[in-house]
Amino acid sequence: MKLEKRIELCDSMTPLESEIASYILNNKDAITKLKIQELADILFISKSAIHRFVKKIGFNGFNDLKVSIAKENADLLENNSYINVNYPFQAKDNPRQIAFKLLELYEKAIKDTFEYVDLDQIKAVSKLIDSADVIDVYTHAHNSNIAENFQDKMLTIGKSVNCPSSFYNQRLTVLASDQKHVAIILSYSGNATFILPIVKKLYEKGVKVIQIGKAGSNYYSQYVTYHLSISDSENNRDRMSQFSSHIAMQYIMDVLYGCIYNEKRKKNTKYIYDSIDYMDDRPKD
Repeated sequence: MKLEKRIELCDSMTPLESEIASYILNNKDAITKLKIQELADILFISKSAIHRFVKKIGFNGFNDLKVSIAKENADLLENNSYINVNYPFQAKDNPRQIAFKLLELYEKAIKDTFEYVDLDQIKAVSKLIDSADVIDVYTHAHNSNIAENFQDKMLTIGKSVNCPSSFYNQRLTVLASDQKHVAIILSYSGNATFILPIVKKLYEKGVKVIQIGKAGSNYYSQYVTYHLSISDSENNRDRMSQFSSHIAMQYIMDVLYGCIYNEKRKKNTKYIYDSIDYMDDRPKD
């Protein structure tokens, strides 16, 4: 995860730590050449304050931070191509150019999302979904396709997933939920109008909620059990289509399915194998 994103996601910084963050972000090249005592002298603070800051944003120590900054700088020099995720191709582009630019965009969206993956959190979420008696996915618009794709994958291993689509059915599903349910909320922006009434009522009913959206989109953290972040590079409105957010959301849902599958891999593999003849009635080769 890039340094800017680490700092952006850290919502418990003191004024002093915010000052440290600001200096580092504005002087990246210099930081890679400084010792921790030199930085402390520049900022008129103690070394321990810097240690606390780098630990808070997920680094093991100051040297770890310097290595990360150096790598970011090297990657920036290596990658000279700029990808506009909102308008990835131009009117003059031919089909091959469009295909290549979308390839680059998809790679970027998936790599960005991978940087956000918290392995412990993914494991906990996978276990939670796998152990639930009922799985409900709440979303709308284009994310409904991703929800239904997840529903289809889960059915192949014998697990039913509800994807209520209308306002009416979503509210009824919420009211019918109990602690045996787990809820998944899909929203790139995190502030779609359908979210708050749903997560608030689910919280009241003791239902664990997993929200998936762009980094920094957990606006209702008091009601959400887990928040999984995806690439945040796409504009909510000013865009040609949801190229980046769609592939990022699809990727994280596929990661979840893969982890759920591996929770009981032998059982799930046997279920698929035993189902093949019934589900696929084409003549065998």
